[in-house]
Amino acid sequence: MAERQIQFLFGTHVYRFPSLPLAELKRDIRTMQRLGFNTIKVQESWSADERRPGEVDFGEIEELLVEAQSAGLKVYLGVTMEQAPAWLWKRYPDAYMVNGLGQPHLDPTQYLLPADGKPGPCWHHPGVREAATRFMATLAARLGRFDNIVVWNVWQEFGFWPAQPGASELAETLYCYCPHTLARFREWLREKYGHLEMLNRTWRTGFGEWEEVEPPHMHMAVPSFIDWRMFMEDVYFSEVIRWKAETIRANDPLHRPTLCHVASSYIGSAVEWSVARQVDHYGTSNYPASVGFGAWEHGAPKAGELIDERAWRRHSLWDNMLRFDYARSAAGDRPFWAAEFGGGPVVTKLFKGKDPTPADLQRWLLVALAGGVQAVSFWNHRPEIFWHEGHGFGLCDADGSPTPRAIAAGQVGKALQDHAALFAEGRPPQAPVAIIINEDLYHFAQASDGVQHLVHTIRGWYEALFERGVWVDFVDVRNVQKGGLQGYYAAVLPFPLALANSMLEAMKAWVADGGVLVAEACPGRWDEYGIANLSGLAPAAEELFGVKHADLYLVQEPGEPHWILPERRVGDKLPATRLEGAGIFAGKSLRASVYLETFTTYGAMPILYHGDRVAGAVNPYGHGQAYLIGTFLGHGVATYDDVSTAECMLAILTEAGVRPERCGRLLRRRRIGVNEEAWFLINTTAEPLTETISVTGFSQVKDLVRTIILPVQNEQVTITVEPYDLRCLVLRSSTEA
Repeated sequence: MAERQIQFLFGTHVYRFPSLPLAELKRDIRTMQRLGFNTIKVQESWSADERRPGEVDFGEIEELLVEAQSAGLKVYLGVTMEQAPAWLWKRYPDAYMVNGLGQPHLDPTQYLLPADGKPGPCWHHPGVREAATRFMATLAARLGRFDNIVVWNVWQEFGFWPAQPGASELAETLYCYCPHTLARFREWLREKYGHLEMLNRTWRTGFGEWEEVEPPHMHMAVPSFIDWRMFMEDVYFSEVIRWKAETIRANDPLHRPTLCHVASSYIGSAVEWSVARQVDHYGTSNYPASVGFGAWEHGAPKAGELIDERAWRRHSLWDNMLRFDYARSAAGDRPFWAAEFGGGPVVTKLFKGKDPTPADLQRWLLVALAGGVQAVSFWNHRPEIFWHEGHGFGLCDADGSPTPRAIAAGQVGKALQDHAALFAEGRPPQAPVAIIINEDLYHFAQASDGVQHLVHTIRGWYEALFERGVWVDFVDVRNVQKGGLQGYYAAVLPFPLALANSMLEAMKAWVADGGVLVAEACPGRWDEYGIANLSGLAPAAEELFGVKHADLYLVQEPGEPHWILPERRVGDKLPATRLEGAGIFAGKSLRASVYLETFTTYGAMPILYHGDRVAGAVNPYGHGQAYLIGTFLGHGVATYDDVSTAECMLAILTEAGVRPERCGRLLRRRRIGVNEEAWFLINTTAEPLTETISVTGFSQVKDLVRTIILPVQNEQVTITVEPYDLRCLVLRSSTEA
């Protein structure tokens, strides 16, 4: 039997309508092949390819598929159904999505911008669904004749995206309230609750018939909102993506894998975990040149100031890795794509960003590979031609000539093929720490103006641990009951204000088996439906953490404010303060941010004090330990770069047995293959770092990008990494057959 040929798919977007002339694209395909690319991305648009009902024309796409085949290139084919043809809207004038105020989204644009036609028609509409199914079946059967297609992307950058112009209320931004969707919502509720009385008890409502059941339309801070957004953001997206994937796969003669990807991870939400299960491959877009500071983050320039280069380089390292780790965690065991990867300057409307350098492109690719990416597709090969993105994103010059950055990217592509199995199939090892993501909490935060706080503290935790060499996976809380925390030394529960008691019971079982749980303030102050636990904590939280809630305060920020929590009367806020440590925190302090919760302990050991009041404790529970910290630690790092707060985080994890993964002063991330490993050595400092590193057990060490074999002396190599940069070493096992 012939040995299976493995390639690392390394490509670039080439075509979407409207496009450059095909003759130029064909020439470009040959250019990209010579540079080291083995895959092209072709994006199909329904409105361009079925202009009259039943008259389907894939002529331009087929020409490009033939050209790619002749050049020996694979094709990653995107199917864009939200760009629906004009005849569909005429035939089904009620196919529009509708927001909470009953306003239809009346923009049947056929253009690729904005947003590939999103939100498009409502896919619950039976006529629309039938027409789209027929088109996708035809597409898969006809284009499926080309055996160089390697994957079908059934929804790139999934989401609804556009809101009504000038929208200022949440109700104006949420979809879809059309009759077809509401009917499917009621079906789903019947499946979930079984009996109307069970729904009424949960929602605290008084519906007499299922047909009366409605989601909230204007005031969203009600229990029904949690189910409504779970349905629209997890169930709707999942069902649509599954329908598209199954239709294409069933009609593809070779039944090739399906893919979808997110524009950028919805940090704090678990929607990606739901969506990723519907396809064979999962991915994310990544535009490293556009990574900026959040409004509350340290290093962000003040109004009128320019960004500090060193602050941006430091920030972009962990910020990009966070995005990959989040989407990779959602992908689970599926192949993980950088499905769109920025290849040139960011352009939006009249803003034109700086051209990336060759070193930028290579650094960004190494970050992606360290984050677990198993395929890369750049956006795109030449500068965009269409309106708001015009002149942007191209790897090559306007005439298709390779730029130095395109040549540098191609060199990485060629180098990857020498270790294709390692990078196409090898994965990072499981991280020692899990950050728990809770979809119900995310929706509670949506309706409570709290999403930015949830996201901010998660980012602060990630930044603190990344810069100390402690790697993180993200785990959907729904998987905790299924053993999703198995193998982790510790788990972090960020911003846990709304939490189902049943989820805490599952965490109790994991802690009892030896796990270490770290929770921020107020776990279960509300249940998952927004009903207050008047004791201040969920019942299971009191037992798990060995405390009872004593009091809760808002805390003023030091200096210039970031988040606005104005006082309504004198004394509503405590002055800016720090919490003083005891026990494992002895000699340390951390910043109190947003909330300060104090406790009465019952068996737990105090580790933080605010004056003489306990503000943090650790409780032995079974074979494990549960830490409760009465504030939001991530804010102290993300906003104030507070080193002592980060050291407190690390102290807990050290007690749990977590050890930073470092080679001297360099951080180390790994990818594990059969006979090879990739070591990504990361410098998070402002100075060049040189370290001598043990490579015991490996017979050869190669620098991936420089494609040089490093001299090994006494089972050690010496390596220098520039400030805020990384290098990748490929190590071959000395036991390789």
